[in-house]
Amino acid sequence: MPTTPVHFTLADLEQWVEKGLITPEQLTNIRSHIEAAGPVAEQAKAGPEQRKGLNFVSLAYYFGGFMILLAYTIFMGLQWESLEFTGQIAISLFTIVVLWAIGYVLQRSGFRIAGGLLIFAGTGIVPLFVFTVQRALGIWPDDQTYAYMEFYRIVAQTWILLELISIGVAVIVIWRVRFTLISLLIAFWTWFLSMDITRWVSRSDYWTWSDREQIVSTTIGVGMLGLGVWLQRRTKQDYSFWFYLFGHIIVLSHLSALTLNREGFLGIVYLAVYISFVVASVWLQRRVFLVFGAIGCYSYLSYLAFQVFQGALGFVFALGVIGLLIVLTAVGYQKYLRSWLENQLARYRVAAER
Repeated sequence: MPTTPVHFTLADLEQWVEKGLITPEQLTNIRSHIEAAGPVAEQAKAGPEQRKGLNFVSLAYYFGGFMILLAYTIFMGLQWESLEFTGQIAISLFTIVVLWAIGYVLQRSGFRIAGGLLIFAGTGIVPLFVFTVQRALGIWPDDQTYAYMEFYRIVAQTWILLELISIGVAVIVIWRVRFTLISLLIAFWTWFLSMDITRWVSRSDYWTWSDREQIVSTTIGVGMLGLGVWLQRRTKQDYSFWFYLFGHIIVLSHLSALTLNREGFLGIVYLAVYISFVVASVWLQRRVFLVFGAIGCYSYLSYLAFQVFQGALGFVFALGVIGLLIVLTAVGYQKYLRSWLENQLARYRVAAER
C-alpha cells in the first residue's frame, strides 16, 4: 500500500506535548537527534564512515592511532638520546608532517575518524620535536635528569616552554581540523603545565604533594570542568568530554587527598561538592558527572565508615536505611511528580520560545 510522506515541524511537536501525545523528554530526544544528524542534504554527502559506534573498524582506527603515539612518546624516548640532533629533528618533524598530511587527505576523502586519529598522533609528537629543537639550540639542560623519557615522570620548570608550545600547536590544530580527541592532549598537557608552574613559582628544589600542590591541581581540575561546560554550551561537536574526564580525575584525586585526611568542615565541603556533581549531571545531561559524583559520595561514606565510625554496626544500618529511602524517594518521584513537573517545564519552554 503506497504511503504519502508526512512532514511536520518542531512547533507541531510542541503542540503534541501540550496535548499529551508525546512527553517532554521525547521532544528533547527528538531535537537532540535532529541536531546531531544534521540536515538531510548533509547526510547524503556523508563519507564512507557512516557507521558510528563501537565496531572493529573504529577499534582498528583507535588502536593504530594510539600505537603510533605511544611509539613516538614513550618507547621512542628510550632510544632517542642515541641519535644525533640532525637525525632527531628530521625524524620527529618528518613523522609529524607525514601524519598530518595523510590525516588531512583521509579526512578530505571522507574518512574523518581515521584521518583525525593520524592528525591526533602527529600532534602528540610535537613535544618530542620541541624538546629536540631546544636541545639543538642549546637552551636545554645537559643534565640527563631532563631527558625526554622523563617528561611524564618528573615535575620541573624545565618543561614549561615545551608544554606551552605544544598546547598552542594543539589548539591551532583542533581549531583547523575540528577533531575532538585532540582536546585530550590539551587537557593532559595543561595538567602537567599546572604542576610545573607550581614548582617554578614555589622555587622548590623537589616536588612534593603538599597542600599547595593539591590546591593548585584541584583548581586546575575545576577550571577544566568549567571549560568543558562552556564548550558544551557553545559548540556543536563534543569538545567537552576529555576536559570533563580529566577535570574529574584531577579533582577526585587531589581534593580527596586534601580533605579526607582531615576531620570536620572540609569533609562536609567534599561531600557537598560531589552531591553538586550528581545534580549537575541532570542539568548538563552528562553521565561523567554522575559517575564521578557517585564515586566521590561513596568515597566520603567509606571514609566515615572505616575512619570516623570505625565500622560501627549502627552506622552501617543507618547507611542502609538512607540508601533505601533514596531509592523509594526516586520511585515516588517517577510515579507521582515526574510527569507533572515535565509538563510544567515543557509549557514554560514553549511560552519562552514564543
